[in-house]
Amino acid sequence: MKPVVVIALFIFLCFGERAYSQTGAFTPEWSYGVNGGVTFSKVGFNSYVSVPQTLLRQFSGGVVVRYISEKHFGIQGELNYSQRGWKERTDSVHLNRYTRSLAYLELPVMTHIYFNLGNSVRLIFNLGPQIGYYIGAKEKEREVNDPEQDTSYYDTSVQHSFDYGLKGAMGLEFRTKAGSFILDGRYYFGLSDIFNNARADIFQASHNQVLGVNLTYLFR
Repeated sequence: MKPVVVIALFIFLCFGERAYSQTGAFTPEWSYGVNGGVTFSKVGFNSYVSVPQTLLRQFSGGVVVRYISEKHFGIQGELNYSQRGWKERTDSVHLNRYTRSLAYLELPVMTHIYFNLGNSVRLIFNLGPQIGYYIGAKEKEREVNDPEQDTSYYDTSVQHSFDYGLKGAMGLEFRTKAGSFILDGRYYFGLSDIFNNARADIFQASHNQVLGVNLTYLFR
């Protein structure tokens, strides 16, 4: 092949694709930003011990990277500090109270899907796997008035630091000249246990479950 043909082909490959992307209907998009919100968590216990719970309200926050590779489709990754845990409440007779906050670093990698609702508003869906690592706990409350209740696990530390599961989110994205503002609702379902789950252990399951309301800011 003659050198002039090679040079012409190289110029076409370099600039022809760019010209097509400029005249086409879609251009890939990178976005970076931060997020923060409120978490409402509990632990899915499966045990002979009854653990009645109400949702524990705390917070989470972190950084976000999103790449939209084609129309209506992309991928979103985050690195978050998240507070989880559980809050026990029994009936008015026994009055047992217990609250433990668990802190995690979490890394979700989610498929991003969007639909335009107008020139500057999108309906978004995110879904994908998440891994996390337990970094600490804090006992916020303890009051035991039922001597027959087995509370031995109150003094048991988290036995499995590595956490994994599935996360999903649905919300609205408002696109402005200053960037994108996203308000979404989230749900995380843990597939791993925080305590040992052998037959002789008190719990056969103890997985994290987290609801969240989140606000994200992204600049393009």
